[in-house]
Amino acid sequence: MGQAHGLRLEHAIFHGPREVLLEWSEVDTPKHYADWPGGDELGAKLRVWTVQRGEFPNDWDVGLVSDPYGFEDSPDCEWISSGINSKGPTAMALGRQANLFLWGFAGDPTHLTESGKAVFVNTLVYMRPFAGAPKLVPASERATVLPAREWALVYARYARRKVAAPELAEWLESRFPESARAACGLDAAKLEAYYQEHLEFLRPAGERGFAVDPDLVELGVGNRSKAFLGKLVLRWKAAPGDPLCQRLASRYVAAGPFADAASLERWIAEAGERLFFSDCGGFQWRVAPVRKSPPTPAPTR
Repeated sequence: MGQAHGLRLEHAIFHGPREVLLEWSEVDTPKHYADWPGGDELGAKLRVWTVQRGEFPNDWDVGLVSDPYGFEDSPDCEWISSGINSKGPTAMALGRQANLFLWGFAGDPTHLTESGKAVFVNTLVYMRPFAGAPKLVPASERATVLPAREWALVYARYARRKVAAPELAEWLESRFPESARAACGLDAAKLEAYYQEHLEFLRPAGERGFAVDPDLVELGVGNRSKAFLGKLVLRWKAAPGDPLCQRLASRYVAAGPFADAASLERWIAEAGERLFFSDCGGFQWRVAPVRKSPPTPAPTR
């Protein structure tokens, strides 16, 4: 039996054109969820939507979930639902990137519940206007950059296991730069608190790790905050020779380098509402292309 939880029930695929009456049930919360961020906040039971019926592996395959961290930092991406899985509570079972949709449940139509069939049909209809839509952060770029900063919290949770698995210590050291280890060692609680406190001030460091950027701390605003670019411009205008401004602009703005505050300000004004920051796209501010009006979906029967 496959279940989904953490649904965004307001999403269009649950509201038409087929009527959807979700089949709800209750399951034990997987114990391993506690090893992932947010997992220890869940209760002993989860209220879930039954998507497919049958027995694994006789009737359907295990299915697929995707990494949820940083997924929605591109405006062409939607996280819609998790699913009971071997990873964490927010691993994505239903989601969209540009013209691609992940339907992570592996049961064929004969095993889908009535609501599963209806949502699948609704998904096909929902995706038609996105035909041909290009990805703002292509898979090739996502595969060559560091993961999203929330993985720092996941790594901190992994540190809980090193007592039971000492061989994890060397691997963990590769995930935490010297600055983090100097502040926390490999103490899981300290690492989690450290990264929670500095989450908005992180930058890539080392082998898939993250370090606090002292330039961001001095600026006083996180790199993915909407206030970042404005505050950077104001500081640069007040101190045209400030090397911190030049470093931050070069580090976090994909269109750089910029000669001065005026050139950065012009770029911001031209981009307008199309600006977005992507961890998965290199920890940088980017500009989405001008959107064309999607075609009107053909009538459905």
